[in-house]
Amino acid sequence: AELAELPDDIAIMAERLNNHKFVKGSFLGRTALRDNPLTNAYREINGASDGFPGWTVDRYADWLFVQHDPKEYRGPLPSFHDGYTKGVYYLAAAPDRGLMGVDSTVRPKLLEGQPAPENVTVVENGVTYYVSLDKDLSTGIFLDQRPQRAWLTRNCHDKTHVLNCFAHCGAFSVAAASAGASTVSLDLNKKWLDRVKPQLEANGIAFDERHDCIYGDCFEWLEKLAKRGEKFDIVILDPPSSSVGKKKKRWSIKNDMDELVALAAPLVKNGGLLWTTTNSARLSPIKFARLCKRGLDMAGLENAKLER
Repeated sequence: AELAELPDDIAIMAERLNNHKFVKGSFLGRTALRDNPLTNAYREINGASDGFPGWTVDRYADWLFVQHDPKEYRGPLPSFHDGYTKGVYYLAAAPDRGLMGVDSTVRPKLLEGQPAPENVTVVENGVTYYVSLDKDLSTGIFLDQRPQRAWLTRNCHDKTHVLNCFAHCGAFSVAAASAGASTVSLDLNKKWLDRVKPQLEANGIAFDERHDCIYGDCFEWLEKLAKRGEKFDIVILDPPSSSVGKKKKRWSIKNDMDELVALAAPLVKNGGLLWTTTNSARLSPIKFARLCKRGLDMAGLENAKLER
């Protein structure tokens, strides 16, 4: 997952003389990842960053998952035409992802090739995960967090206790557990959390007393866990940009991240780590860090420091 040489997207820059019109072999793609036997889930084409605004292509083993802003031109499907792909799923994606859930009829469609099975098995850094490509707007794993999951697989051990908030399908939990950690996965949606157990078992990990799933509102459960005196080596806060909960009917990162940090911070052991992350493009890293710092101040943690 971590390479010494320059990534392929640097080399892609040299291929722009053909205006990125696909010619066999002219689009390099992420060949270093394609040839990595330990990882077969990653982003092939990253929209405007690769010269194709509104066109992203994610690889999940033998299938591609395309998200396309219909106002922009379609981009290439290089691996499909180079013989690495069985099928392609297509999702017409509005630039504002927050609006996508409003239309329940928007679902991925098979664009070409063979349909994928209900659960597609993928590997990332040698860890097995399950994804689904044709049912929901989310496949079940967020590929941009690959480096963070890699960190967990390298740094956790059998004494590490992890609380994964807004756990979705539990990818952080699975990565930590693969290195021996005990985990608690917390999410409001039972449907997503039901995927944790089979993914653990796919990695040879028993879903026993060392692993727990809590179906509930994070704002409520962080308070409950603190009152119980629970402590964790790593607490992960990876909330959506905005959502609807029970305690807070409508909340957002920009308005409520400081409160989340204040609720989560008391659960971190002395010397432990509080992981905070956001996928909100409207929130700069500096503003996000200030929100987190305000939350730490609200919790009375003056000795907390930013590590990375």
